This record gives sequence, C-alpha cells and structure tokens, in this order.
Amino acid sequence: MWQQRVVCALVLALGVFPFRAAETATQSEAAQAVRATVDVEQALLEEDLTRHRRLALERGRSLERLRNLYRSLDVALLREDPDAAKAVEEIMEQVEGAERDRSSHLGAERLLVERIRDRLRRISLLEEQLRSLEQRTAAKTGPLEGDWTVAMLPTNQRGAFTLRQSGTMVTGTYELDGGWTGSLQGTIVDRKVHLVRIDSKLGRSMEFEGYLSRDKARIRGSWLSYDLSGDSAPSGHWSAVRSASTP
Repeated sequence: MWQQRVVCALVLALGVFPFRAAETATQSEAAQAVRATVDVEQALLEEDLTRHRRLALERGRSLERLRNLYRSLDVALLREDPDAAKAVEEIMEQVEGAERDRSSHLGAERLLVERIRDRLRRISLLEEQLRSLEQRTAAKTGPLEGDWTVAMLPTNQRGAFTLRQSGTMVTGTYELDGGWTGSLQGTIVDRKVHLVRIDSKLGRSMEFEGYLSRDKARIRGSWLSYDLSGDSAPSGHWSAVRSASTP
C-alpha cells in the first residue's frame, strides 16, 4: 500500500495530474498533491543518502585493505628466501579478490549516486512546479479570500463570513447569531464591497455595502434589510475583521 501511494503521488506530480486531473481539481489541490510528492521524494532521498553513507564506509575499509595488501606485496617482492614466490602469489590472489570487491562496491555506488542525482533533479522540478502553482493560486486569490468575524449594528448581531474571490466576483457562506446560515454573493471593485445575503430560511434577505481597508484586514459599511415588515431595524452599519487564522 505504501509503495502504491508513492507511485500514485509521483504520477500525479510528474505529468498526469496537470493534464488530466487538473480539469476537476483546484490549483490548491494540485499544490497539495505536489507538496505531498516532494515530501515523499525527500524521505526517499534521505534513505538513499543513508545507504550511500554505508557504502562510503565499506569503500573506506576496502581501500584500506588494498593499501595494506599492496604494502605486503611490496615487502614480499623484496624477500630473497625460498618462500618468497609463494608469499607473492598468495598476496596477489588476495589483491585480486580485494580489487573485485572494490569493483563491485564501485558499481553499486555508481548506481546509487545516479539514483540520488535523479531524485535531486526530480525534487528540484517538483519544487519549481509547486512554486508555479502557489504563485498562480496567490494570483487568483483576491483580498476578500478567507474568514471574517462580523458585527452588525444596531442589532448587535455577530457571526462569521467565509468568502471566496475570483476576480471581481465574491461568493461565500455565513453563520450569524440565532442559528441563521446561508450563502453570500457579490462583488468587489476598487475596494468597494457589495454582498447579497441569501438565507437558508428567508431567501434573499439583506445586502451589505462597504469598503475594504488598505491593509485588507477590515471592512466597514452599511447594511439594508429586504424585510420591512418586522420589528427589527431595517438598516444599520456593519464591520468585518479578518480572522487571525486567515493569512
């Protein structure tokens, strides 16, 4: 299962996701998928680097053994006793065996280094794709995007708006004291905000107008109720403050 998730994440991030799934996924979802794939790749990279550190230790031991064998060979070649030829032959066999081991280690290390290099290149490409997606998401996200804490006067009604912005168009949902919920539709043009409240029980019930502050953290304006038959105030003022959890 873990391997299947890794494969799926790689497929999404390395080409299939942008061309097929992006038709039904948002830029934010695409960025999350790529970010998850980067995390997987970095975890796998750490595993490969750990393997390489082990191979590097083996390489060091192999080289040290070879150096010692060649020193022994040099000494054996200078011997003049009857057993010198046999000693040289035995050392040469050990040298050849150590060289074969070193060659095997070198081949394994070469493959691992190539895999690490490819993984680093893949992470770099994914991070570039992630930056591009995040930039496009940021470009499409307007200043009203996010959660707002709302207060209305003179009714002293409080609640929360969750707004989404695409260009000048604004949509969202709300919850107000008393269990009132519903949706919001409107526009923002040059910091001027206009929202229509569509209540889940009353239908179109109210409109809000106001101005977004230059720091994009507050909205102040007036509201107008469509229901003029009740005892509550038909109009008043409202303010909204961006929630701390909203960037």
